[in-house]
Amino acid sequence: MARKDFDDWDEDFFGDMFSEFGFDFKKMNERMRKIWDRMLHDPDFATQEPYVYGFTYKVGPEGKPYFQEFGNMPGMRRERANIQQKDVREPITDITEDKDKSYFTFELPGISKENIDLKVSSRNVTISVKEGTRKYYKSIDLDYEVKPESAKARFVNGILDVSLEKTTKEGSGKTIDIE
Repeated sequence: MARKDFDDWDEDFFGDMFSEFGFDFKKMNERMRKIWDRMLHDPDFATQEPYVYGFTYKVGPEGKPYFQEFGNMPGMRRERANIQQKDVREPITDITEDKDKSYFTFELPGISKENIDLKVSSRNVTISVKEGTRKYYKSIDLDYEVKPESAKARFVNGILDVSLEKTTKEGSGKTIDIE
């Protein structure tokens, strides 16, 4: 039996594990190898700032897989063009829903609630934080409408929980009498 190269262990282990979830581990592994190579060999890439990369995976209510990346690695897709700063991190975020409400959980370690700027519109939730050297930003566009005036937020031990009522389409509009 031929001995495998040590570098191949991760493709076998993680590739098999994630293939069941519809996740292309080989593609992510190749992306990470390119980033590491660039970090080690590109003098313009040198920095004193720490880089963070991670992902969360869960199965949504409709049974579809939900994959979310977070961090501040160069080349990561940002939610909004105005946050291209390298020192801004995207917080780990969890979104759950029921029939009447949406719930958002943001992980913001090392932050005081006074430094959190939370904005809600009928189709968007945006969080922006700046405290010392820690900066976080996340903007979430919703494919349904919520009532901004119903927003409730609670911040405890670095976790921000936000709940919003969904708007109901039933009964909306005006009934017109027909002559």
